[in-house]
Amino acid sequence: MNETKGHFSAGVVSGVGFILLSISLANAQEATSERIIVRADRLPDVGSAAPFNVEVVTAEELERAPQLRLDDLLRAQVPGFSLFRRSSSRAANPTTQGVTLRNFGPNGAGRTLVLLDGIPLNDPFAGYVLWNQAPPASLESVLIQPGGGAGLFGNAALAGTIFLVSKQNEEDSAFAEASAGNYDTYSAAAGGTLVRGRFSLSAFAERFSTSGYPVLRAGQRGPVDNTSSADSSLLQVGVEMQLTPETSLRLQARRFEEDRGNGTIFTRNDTLGHDASAVLTTKFPALSSELQVSAYGQRRKFRSTFSSVNATRDVETPALDQFDVPANAAGGSAVWTMALGGQHRLTLGGDLRWIEGETNEVFRWNGVEFTRLRNAGGRQFFTGLFVEDTWNVSEAATLIGGLRIDRWQLFNGMRRESERGSGAIALDSHFADRDGHSLNGRLGTRVDLARDLSGRVAGYTGFRVPTLNELHRPFRVGNDVTEANAELDPERLLGAETGIEWRPIQTVRLSATGFFNRLEDAIGNVTIGAGPGTFEPGGFIPAGGVLRQRRNIDLVLVPGVELSGEWQIAPSLLLKAAYLFTNPKIEKASEAALKGKRLAQTPQHVFTGGAEWTPNPRWLITAQIRTSGPQFEDDQNRRELAPFATIDAAIFYNFSEAVAAGVKVENLFDAEIETGKSGDGLVSIGTPRLVTLQLRWQL
Repeated sequence: MNETKGHFSAGVVSGVGFILLSISLANAQEATSERIIVRADRLPDVGSAAPFNVEVVTAEELERAPQLRLDDLLRAQVPGFSLFRRSSSRAANPTTQGVTLRNFGPNGAGRTLVLLDGIPLNDPFAGYVLWNQAPPASLESVLIQPGGGAGLFGNAALAGTIFLVSKQNEEDSAFAEASAGNYDTYSAAAGGTLVRGRFSLSAFAERFSTSGYPVLRAGQRGPVDNTSSADSSLLQVGVEMQLTPETSLRLQARRFEEDRGNGTIFTRNDTLGHDASAVLTTKFPALSSELQVSAYGQRRKFRSTFSSVNATRDVETPALDQFDVPANAAGGSAVWTMALGGQHRLTLGGDLRWIEGETNEVFRWNGVEFTRLRNAGGRQFFTGLFVEDTWNVSEAATLIGGLRIDRWQLFNGMRRESERGSGAIALDSHFADRDGHSLNGRLGTRVDLARDLSGRVAGYTGFRVPTLNELHRPFRVGNDVTEANAELDPERLLGAETGIEWRPIQTVRLSATGFFNRLEDAIGNVTIGAGPGTFEPGGFIPAGGVLRQRRNIDLVLVPGVELSGEWQIAPSLLLKAAYLFTNPKIEKASEAALKGKRLAQTPQHVFTGGAEWTPNPRWLITAQIRTSGPQFEDDQNRRELAPFATIDAAIFYNFSEAVAAGVKVENLFDAEIETGKSGDGLVSIGTPRLVTLQLRWQL
């Protein structure tokens, strides 16, 4: 108990009293006469990202995209962006919204770190990202950097990092946006900034609601099936104060709430979240340096229900009620960035993150009530130190090298089950505390080979410690059950990539990247039994269902290629295209049947393309296409999801500089997208045709 209090105090005191997270890739050196100022805010810039691939989605692209929600928007523009399943966050259960990049073996927790203004959006307990809490209208830009990011960011940035940047205006501004669409879809957002001298106040609010669409293929639905509804609200308030000419303080608070129906009468979930953060930035012009310290705290409350449905889908039985899943996190960091000798930019610092969470749930339905109670959870603590140097070797060459060491701790892990009626203890497991160190880094260079040709080479490592959810919380999808595993080891990555960019003329850009990743101890959902039958762990599995458990897969090899091109045919017409090939194969596994299998939920081929036409200043017409090859639903590669192709389109008209309207259509030709397939042949489907009318006003 004393150890628990010590860890709790370290997390809260360090997180709230010391001030965190916003380490740095260090923004570009800004020269004014003889003074050089650097920034310590971890956003990739031309210098710090040079050897590494970075995709940027600007405010204008966010505003004019055909898609309404952020994850759909990014999926349409970045081939390697994927959630655990093909479902949109409009319909997906939050626990399947974990994100990965380069289709790098998606899983529920995700293998990518997502940061909003430097603060992690990944759920503290489960690792997934609730995409409804990041509306496109609230963002200035999105930067996507695939490849291991543990050199600077440590845990969770295994497959890369996504940076979300909130709108920050330096003068008075205001905007409002409203939309309405089919499937009873409505949204309204408003925001603005008030600036008075050295003080500014900003606010953003959004309300989103949809009755949703069926998530089971037509012809397979029964009386118990309904739609996947979603209602969410977000309120964000920020204050920035210029304390001195060289020192500023930014405070931000957020409240997020979401309520979902998951496709049947007895399956629902809801989430409530509160975040607060503070960032103190001080510049030292005489030293060409900047210090940034920041802190955040997060609270989450989650509830979810699961069910079992009979073969004719006219009887639904409650199977699991996770009635209370609280999770808290706190963190902090300090980052120092400075220019050295005109050619070097040095970034060094340290950070920490403390997490606690548990699940409280009832299960084993006897026809009248749940008979058993489960309580499971634990705590995690991460600390890290890092250093990185950006060396401008010459005007044509940049070299970046960095190292990071992390210490991770898992403690107070437990799982307790008891009979609700008698209180008798059926299971009382307390898992041994574990800890470890992880040394990571990255090294890369970019060289201008000719005036219109550049090349880059990079290598990196990464790691991801399993989430509390993976360690301690089981879940159920229909009749398929996945058990937790408190003995999971961290995932480890060794990767390399090389790329080339060619601009044969000013209006054409072509690029190609080849990469190879070696992933050890990948966490996957491994099949260990098929129903009907009773298994340990897992209990009774009905006919057509399977039992899986989260287990480490010894070695996965992931080769891949990314190609992209952009052509500004005329000032009014822009074409874009991108393609990703990836083939993550299991090279070694303790379960012999897995060897040679492709990781589940990973298509080998993904293509995206788009066109934007501005016939005159008032009109904008845009269209995007996305195709995805077949992928497997399961680890055994027995359930294959069919390939698909979709087209999204939009037309916008500017009535004036202040008022604009648009029509957005997602999945224009109403293509069926298979998102899941159960053992008894039930097929889940994704986004149908969605039509949205939008009106926007800004000052």
